[in-house]
Amino acid sequence: MSFGLSSCESEKRYSDYNESDFYEVQGFIESASPTSDPFDLPIVKDISFTYFLDRPNPKTGIEKNLEMFEAQNGYPLIVLVHKDDENISFYGRVGILENLNKEEKEFLEEHLKSEIEKDE
Repeated sequence: MSFGLSSCESEKRYSDYNESDFYEVQGFIESASPTSDPFDLPIVKDISFTYFLDRPNPKTGIEKNLEMFEAQNGYPLIVLVHKDDENISFYGRVGILENLNKEEKEFLEEHLKSEIEKDE
């Protein structure tokens, strides 16, 4: 009986938390694809992103059904990470943080170079 109850729990959304529970880190969008619902607008996407770029094993987050026109594969992204559990993360906004450390800058530079080369 408890299996049925726990499997019905829905995932928490950013709005389920307090804004002060999060801090910002640099990331980038791994993929931004339209949802599988044919009735969704083209700006509604499922997003996969990578963050903690200065670590040997960066983390990955996923958000579904986001209305984000500017979300494109490879774009730099500011990720909101929970202060008490870094596995809880949300899409913040497209952009680059002002206070990147050296490793994050190098990683992001290489990433952006490879994205530009893909487009050429």
